[in-house]
Amino acid sequence: MMASPQARDLLARAALMVAVYAIFAAMLPTYTSLKGGAALLDGAVLTGLIALGVGLTMIAGEMDLSVGSMAALCGVIAVKLAPSAGPMPAILAVAAFAAGLGALQGLAIAWLRINSMIFTIGTLIGLRGITLIASGETTVLIPFDRLAMTDGFAARFLVFSPLSLTLLAAALAVGLFANRTLWGRELYAIGGGRAEARAAGVSIRRPIVLAFALSAGLAGLGGALLSLRSGSASPLGFEAVLLEAVAACLIGGVALQGGRGSIPGILCGLFALRFLISGIGGMGAPFWAQSLATGALLIIVIVVEALSRAIVARRALARRGASAT
Repeated sequence: MMASPQARDLLARAALMVAVYAIFAAMLPTYTSLKGGAALLDGAVLTGLIALGVGLTMIAGEMDLSVGSMAALCGVIAVKLAPSAGPMPAILAVAAFAAGLGALQGLAIAWLRINSMIFTIGTLIGLRGITLIASGETTVLIPFDRLAMTDGFAARFLVFSPLSLTLLAAALAVGLFANRTLWGRELYAIGGGRAEARAAGVSIRRPIVLAFALSAGLAGLGGALLSLRSGSASPLGFEAVLLEAVAACLIGGVALQGGRGSIPGILCGLFALRFLISGIGGMGAPFWAQSLATGALLIIVIVVEALSRAIVARRALARRGASAT
């Protein structure tokens, strides 16, 4: 039985992820140790959570550029809130706060029919300004006598930590939402064609609001988790995470024009990227080498995708020509 095109596409991306891991595992003994595996998983948490949310907005044919600023703002709030409320209530509160802001952002984009990239550039800048005000333009710290409350974030079960388990649970929940619910399938419908979706009676506003609420909520969750684990939050933190998250989505097969992509694909793209960055860093290469390799991997994937689509289209055209004669 032949696999579907989607299954073959996912297998190809999984093979890329395994190949990148195998290359560096052959050169770096730490890659195959429990400690090394735990570090690889933990290093993917923030980018992974944000990639899940940004991926949903991309599938819906939109883009949320404000996630880095949202993560920084929620990190600052969580660090300030945790000493009095406790880590878990602080995390839940800031994630809900971020999801609410994201929903308002999605509502404004859908209602006003504004280009989401332009709108979220504005919120990216505005949220960074609010973060600087909230932090007093300085790094916020958990008081020394309350640092013990963050010890739970360092717990380990084999290669898993509370943070990496949160990433995997979030991926499972988002995947089920996107593929097994009507509201999730509406994201694909409006991303594949707004006019056709509207003609079929699909709501345009609801999936956009949901996509931006989930994107902001996951960014807030990631910012709060990472800030509480380190015991500090910088108002200028998480500035570069957006590009890495978008790169993970593109390597994972999410289409910029919307309507295509999957959560397993995003995870394959995420870990292919993290294995590459961590491997190059583990070999002692300078930071520019990590950026260069990331860009090269993304370009290679995009070129291979374009060539594959051209070959498939050419074969389909040839088959139609043969059947016509």
